[in-house]
Amino acid sequence: MRGPEIIILPIFFCMIAFVIWVVMNSWQRRQHLKLMTDFNSRLLERIGSVKDFSEFLQTDGGAKFMNSLTVERGSTGPRDRILRTTTIGIVLVALSGGFLVLGRHFGTDAYNSEIDEAFFIFGVIAMSLGLGCLVSAGVSYRLAQMLGVFDRNGRAIADVASVGSKH
Repeated sequence: MRGPEIIILPIFFCMIAFVIWVVMNSWQRRQHLKLMTDFNSRLLERIGSVKDFSEFLQTDGGAKFMNSLTVERGSTGPRDRILRTTTIGIVLVALSGGFLVLGRHFGTDAYNSEIDEAFFIFGVIAMSLGLGCLVSAGVSYRLAQMLGVFDRNGRAIADVASVGSKH
């Protein structure tokens, strides 16, 4: 019986890929945080007095510096989240198409009907998740427009306000 191997092997590879992604992502974040901390501490060392620091904060560069220290970068705007969800949906739909094609290719005879069934199951699950992400992104975009989160150009109102304050 070939059923368990067909399910366990892709899940095992997905688990390994996820672990590698988590490790690389955390290493990248740690390196970025280390560089930012080093830069900020060197900048603060160069400022000699409270008066110099106050003058520095009055400049555009000082305002950006304080923003980088206080604003958490993990939160993204609604436009970025909608685009990310759309991208995930497209990738999952493409993945499901691949599973369904592979199931048809490998499951041509009676011996490989279990393979066809496993690929079909994975394909349907991936298709459902992908279509769910696409529908979610579409509904989120429409709701954001209706609630006035975006301007006429599709940019978030907060983005427009920050661009307007720079000029």
